Amino acid sequence: MATATTLLTAEEFAQLPDTVPYELVRGELVEMNRPTIRHGLVSRNVVFALAQWARQESAGFVLPNHTGVVTERDPDSVRGPDCFFIRSDRAPADFAAAKWLEIPPDLAVEVLSPGDRWKVVVAKVGEHLACGVVEVWVLDPEDRELSVFRADERPVTLAEDDRVANESLLPGFECCVSEFFRDV
Repeated sequence: MATATTLLTAEEFAQLPDTVPYELVRGELVEMNRPTIRHGLVSRNVVFALAQWARQESAGFVLPNHTGVVTERDPDSVRGPDCFFIRSDRAPADFAAAKWLEIPPDLAVEVLSPGDRWKVVVAKVGEHLACGVVEVWVLDPEDRELSVFRADERPVTLAEDDRVANESLLPGFECCVSEFFRDV
């Protein structure tokens, strides 16, 4: 006999204590592993580079590790990318007071951890793109590569000596991929 699973909404998920890292995936809690130091260093480097640019250009907001983004409704999913960027002109008026970002960010960044399975990561990338994220970066600290995903395009993989830029999405931002792997 099957038992019914009670699915949570994003609003119910917001009421839970945040003592254990979770994401909400189609109404169900999925426990996340705590990031390693290597993961944290790469995430910090990405946040630092993007935030420095965003502040200088007054371009928008860069948020770090696991700030919630609603990617699906009914059933609800709330994902926590390692970093995301949203342009100033798209940020809601109550942006700082909101529990989760209810609209897709312009850029989502995921950093691979040693235990991540590529199939799961690609599904998460697809979820970000399906909800309207323009571009998703996946950083691989092991291979020191950055894969760039855009809807309806083949992913592009950049080596650590390459430069990442997207003038229409991040005007004036350009960075050597190796900067994301500094101290790693």
